[in-house]
Amino acid sequence: MVKKFCLLCLCLISLVSLSTERKETIKEKREMEERFYYDVCCSAPRLNPGEYVSVRFIGESGTLSPFGNNRVKGGMGCGMDGVARDRSMKYRLPKAIEATWVSYSDRKVYSVATLLPYDTILSLFNDGGTPCIPASQDTTGDERLRLINGLDLCFMPGGKVMLYVKAPVKCILLDWSATGKEVTDDNILCHIYRRWGLKNMDGYYDVYYSEEFPDYGPWRSYLRNHGSAAPLLERYLQRFNYTLDFEFENQETSVYSVESYFTNGEHYDRTPKYNEAFRKPSRIKEFEVLWDTKDSRYTCFMYFNEEEILKVFDEAYGEDRTQKGELKIKVCKYNNLFDISLNVGDKSIKLEKTEIRVFQDPIENPNGKGTLIYKNYEGNHKNLFADHKKYVGE
Repeated sequence: MVKKFCLLCLCLISLVSLSTERKETIKEKREMEERFYYDVCCSAPRLNPGEYVSVRFIGESGTLSPFGNNRVKGGMGCGMDGVARDRSMKYRLPKAIEATWVSYSDRKVYSVATLLPYDTILSLFNDGGTPCIPASQDTTGDERLRLINGLDLCFMPGGKVMLYVKAPVKCILLDWSATGKEVTDDNILCHIYRRWGLKNMDGYYDVYYSEEFPDYGPWRSYLRNHGSAAPLLERYLQRFNYTLDFEFENQETSVYSVESYFTNGEHYDRTPKYNEAFRKPSRIKEFEVLWDTKDSRYTCFMYFNEEEILKVFDEAYGEDRTQKGELKIKVCKYNNLFDISLNVGDKSIKLEKTEIRVFQDPIENPNGKGTLIYKNYEGNHKNLFADHKKYVGE
């Protein structure tokens, strides 16, 4: 009887041990599946720049901080700094952020400490984003270019922060944001302006603007009239249910690739499914499309006018942005005439201020530059605050 009891106890202990080991194995496997190679960086709108005092992405693998130039001004989702760490290791994703930064256009310092949408970030890292070619972290070649490998914390006017996940060929803005509190601690403020040998924050802002934007009158005028660029940037973030579609008069034409850039900082590059890039993108800002016709490859650049693109989307959609829409680009058989319109329901509104240029190159033995066959504007296109017709709200 005693022997049987001992055997029973041993069996129970073994079962408990096996169960514990199994749970540990499952836990370890889950943890490994939640580890990735990735960088962290920061960004800000081009005309609403700033600098970060400190930024910490906090997770179970420790804390990651961007390094390099603290100034952020390259555009929403366009941060360039990375992190210094062992590239042979994978890391758990962050679950929270702590950041303190300067907003030059607001003339304020903000600070935020908040949780991140971990499950959403994990899902995007697991499948590389939607849409995407499902692939493992060990994938190479074109599929690897589509894998999410970075996080970008974007500082907006009004103390707002947003988060992008990024791959070499795409940048996706999460449906998440947080708002920081204004910093009034003199110790922190002194640390910021004294780094540049200045006496106060007003001097700090004035020196920066005189260096960065000495001649940009439209943007200064906008801030004087509106007080902040935040309302305009909120319009940049608005999403609409539309696709980008091409219609070629020459039926032998095939699209080779498209790189689409949107007003909210998102972009999606080089996909044959060019009209499926985002389910509800923001307004189109610019794109580059390559198409083949017989023995020639054509490269077309389109830069949409800010004032027109804001107005046309509002007119076409009204209050209902869930309506199915189509941004139609019709191309003539000679590849040098274009008809662009936004079509929503029974509305069809033309976009007539888009700047366009087209190059032609032989598919076999291309010279790398191509021959300019169409251009509808004078001089060089400037994507940054060239004059009042360009994107004053960037």
